[in-house]
Amino acid sequence: MNWHDRRPGDIKGILLMVAIFAAVAFVLALFPGLGKNTNFGFGPEWQCAPMAKGDPICVRLIAKDEAK
Repeated sequence: MNWHDRRPGDIKGILLMVAIFAAVAFVLALFPGLGKNTNFGFGPEWQCAPMAKGDPICVRLIAKDEAK
């Protein structure tokens, strides 16, 4: 694309892409934890730790009265 020979459609396309990227950046800045599943699909009674290689290791947390 020759930058000296821009057509109105080129400018509209560039502005549309800038607007889309700005909207995505705004949403990601507004909701920083969006898309992060810290329990890997388990409930709140589970604690999971990601491993560098392989699947995460998850341990079920028990209440103090359940341990006896």
